[in-house]
Amino acid sequence: MTYGLILKFDSDDPEFARGFEAGRLWERMKNDRSDWSEVIHATNAEMAMRMCESEGRSFRADDLDDEFVEVWIS
Repeated sequence: MTYGLILKFDSDDPEFARGFEAGRLWERMKNDRSDWSEVIHATNAEMAMRMCESEGRSFRADDLDDEFVEVWIS
């Protein structure tokens, strides 16, 4: 399976993509208290883990390839 962005950003800065993704993940985590998983860039796994710690949630990540991981939030 191949993973990639659905919509190309108007900036090629990888930090913009990471920030956008982390913000979207944070918003979901704050508003959805159920268990769920999501595919994110591997470079955001540490931030996802920190967000979970901040919210008292459990975190697990499974590598999908060199660029993406699936995170499990509960």
